[in-house]
Amino acid sequence: MEKDGLKIIFDQVKKLGQEMEISSVIKSGKEATVYRVFLNGELVAMKVYKNPEERDFKNTSRYLEGKNYLKPSHRKAVAKGNRFSKKLKYENWVKREFFLLEKLYKLGVKIPKPILQVENAIFMELLGDIENAAPRLCDVELTKKEADKAFQSVIETVLIFWNFGIVHADLSEYNILWWHKEPYIIDFPQAVDKRTHPNPFELLERDLKNITRFFGKFIEIDFEEVVGRFE
Repeated sequence: MEKDGLKIIFDQVKKLGQEMEISSVIKSGKEATVYRVFLNGELVAMKVYKNPEERDFKNTSRYLEGKNYLKPSHRKAVAKGNRFSKKLKYENWVKREFFLLEKLYKLGVKIPKPILQVENAIFMELLGDIENAAPRLCDVELTKKEADKAFQSVIETVLIFWNFGIVHADLSEYNILWWHKEPYIIDFPQAVDKRTHPNPFELLERDLKNITRFFGKFIEIDFEEVVGRFE
């Protein structure tokens, strides 16, 4: 199934008049596989979401609250929770991430630059090189000075998200990459719109607790002061 999926991506990229060559696998998880890819000769990252039949969407409902489907048939399918609804949620999951990457990148925040979305694949800036990928923040031992600077950078980025109307909703040291001594936030498909989601501040507070807990190992943090910046 994976080879068939990659062939479809190759074919679609070719139809767009572009050339693609897979170099290696960076990471394979339960939701997606990330590849190191040459796109028109440029080294980039390609995130390929797994087939919807292999995905479990039962835990995504809290992130999809407030999401409206324009077509009556789509609303009915999602309400029933049938097989077609799983396909709709899957497509929405992929498109949401690329849409948000484009919008947020234009705000100047530290996230990978989005390049292209084809089928269930998102091409984006590779934080790394031909041999090494940027490590996750959880795998980095920070100095107190690095931790203080990185914490302020992450909070400022989350504040920009919030003012723009977006909550990451799954933020932790596991989806922040450390590259050239700077933190880059990744993984946005579950992000919610605070204007339509019924509990955006609850999700925001969870993100802030995760970040405070991690950086609290290196520096002293007043959590109430942090939360106050968002109120």
